[in-house]
Amino acid sequence: MIKVGLVGEDPNDTSAIKNLLEKRYKDRVLFKPLVKGIKGHQLDSPKIKKSLPIEFEDQECKFIVYIRDLDAFKSQEDKLQAKRQWFKDLDELVNNAGILLLNIWELEALIFGDIETFNKIHSIDHKFKSDPMKVKDPKGELKRITSKSKKRFHESHCPEIFKQLDIDKIEAKCSCFKDFIVEFDEKLKN
Repeated sequence: MIKVGLVGEDPNDTSAIKNLLEKRYKDRVLFKPLVKGIKGHQLDSPKIKKSLPIEFEDQECKFIVYIRDLDAFKSQEDKLQAKRQWFKDLDELVNNAGILLLNIWELEALIFGDIETFNKIHSIDHKFKSDPMKVKDPKGELKRITSKSKKRFHESHCPEIFKQLDIDKIEAKCSCFKDFIVEFDEKLKN
């Protein structure tokens, strides 16, 4: 089994991506959340720079998946550059053994890639045919479309929702996720 570290802004994000990726890779990859006590803005702190290399080595990971939200569109080059620089600076500490899953706006945008499953979970019939990466404030949008449902969306539901999502649909509809999967598969080969 190949061990792959996961670093995210929030434990819910890390668990959600782990649950989604395990649908395809559970027979080959063991996902190991790293630096669990560090959340949000702490990902920019010196604390992570100290603990990440130690945990990476202790867990014997082959590489790391860094999960970040851009909180902007790709066209906002300054924000895009800042997140890429954050990734580069952190990844250098583990011999450039990582890949960045940069979610445009938020991780929740991936749910729109398999809106049918989300509809079943929440007993709604939301139609969505656009590029999920163009949804501004996906968390807010999911809350809005479930506001009249018996089961309202909350971001803490993401790990369970992602367990049920179809990874193939998300890959087909979400360009950033598709690019990530190509890079992820390459890392597994090397």
